[in-house]
Amino acid sequence: MLQTVERFLDPWEAHIVCARLNADGIPATVAFANHAIIDWPAALALGGTAVQVPEEHLAQARRIAAEYRAGELEADLPEEPELQEGCCPECGSGPVRQVAPLRQRLLAGLLGIFGATFPTRESEMVCDNCGARWEA
Repeated sequence: MLQTVERFLDPWEAHIVCARLNADGIPATVAFANHAIIDWPAALALGGTAVQVPEEHLAQARRIAAEYRAGELEADLPEEPELQEGCCPECGSGPVRQVAPLRQRLLAGLLGIFGATFPTRESEMVCDNCGARWEA
């Protein structure tokens, strides 16, 4: 029989805890998430979204959920590499430049034919070394 480990007001947070429990080998499920997505006030009245596990895993699951609430699981996250400002995330080289995305340049050109002005924003970065593109 399934037992409730913890209830969450945010169904996505319940899915995060469920995924962590599953990663630790505990068969967990999320219950009542659809209530929160369809009718949030009714979901609050029903107690929110529940993470449930089989009864034999309840103690271990509650310990992991408590560690999650305390922020202790963040130490398990991989370190993100330090990326220098103005460096390519793909190759790490320095020569990068901002450009207007192609769709903005095409729209500006099309509107320019009719005499309309179109302010573009430089919101895309391009690496001069490897050609990688990413949003600024």
